[in-house]
Amino acid sequence: MGAILDPIEELKQHSVTDDHFREIDITSRLQQNMEINPYKNTSGHRSFTRKTVMSIVIPCLLLASFTAYAASGHIQILNNKGEVVVKTIDPPASLPAKLSGLLEEYRVRVMSNLQQGELAAYYIKDDYINEGNGYDTLNPVKFEYRPTDYHSYEAFQKEQARTSAPPIKKPDNLPDGVKFAYGQVFPLGPQLYGEERAQYDALKQRLMHQAQSSTSQEKLFVEKLAWSKASNSVVYLSDGKSSTAITITAGYGKKASFTKLPDTSPEKVQLKHMEGIYLQHEANGDLVSWYDPNRSIVYAIMVNVKGLVNKDELLKMAESLIDE
Repeated sequence: MGAILDPIEELKQHSVTDDHFREIDITSRLQQNMEINPYKNTSGHRSFTRKTVMSIVIPCLLLASFTAYAASGHIQILNNKGEVVVKTIDPPASLPAKLSGLLEEYRVRVMSNLQQGELAAYYIKDDYINEGNGYDTLNPVKFEYRPTDYHSYEAFQKEQARTSAPPIKKPDNLPDGVKFAYGQVFPLGPQLYGEERAQYDALKQRLMHQAQSSTSQEKLFVEKLAWSKASNSVVYLSDGKSSTAITITAGYGKKASFTKLPDTSPEKVQLKHMEGIYLQHEANGDLVSWYDPNRSIVYAIMVNVKGLVNKDELLKMAESLIDE
């Protein structure tokens, strides 16, 4: 996954190459480890390799224009090459209950043995999970990460710089009573493509060899991984009642996708010199997202408390994070 800083200048000094970046897949709600659940507030940690995860990868692109597909009500942003870089999508199909239950069982086991800041890869010796379910068969190596919470912006900023994470500036134009709660960064793990594919393949081979050579009944095989570069940053803002009233995310990426529910109204917005997508949902908070082509970063602000900010306030908050 990706990298963070004083906001802008240090990114140039610590940024990682495009080979480290993956494509970002974002829906309208973000859990604490960058997995996104559409319009569902939960506090659990999730694996950063699942299909709903915010993933990452990016050559520098320039956003050009929005196009709408009228029949579906979706919108998308194109770059100057005519490639889609940000779009809204229909809600993805949920996993079968059996598969979801099994994956959650093993995820909890792995997480129970992780300290803050630790990243683990694991393989489950189960033919149904790896071959027979029809949903999750391409990625036999799973990952879990337990993030560290940085409760001062200064500490969070230092961690952004140390890990070359995508920077999130301290936002201005916050509603009364809303303030920084804590920040997190998320690691760039072994990749399924590019120059790091060999690292992923070697990891997969080690885990599967352990599983195949084991004579016990154990099905879970885990390896903790060292990491130094980050792919994603998250800032949580508190309204005094909820420490995650507003979530700000930043991730290195080439593309971003946002789930549009039937009663959601997406529209194009102008944020200083950048275009963005604004999603309004009557029963939940709103979302605004934009793509910074100069640093290849997708940003999103998600309001998790309905009515906490209005559209104009949310757009002003977004603009405070954008450099002139």
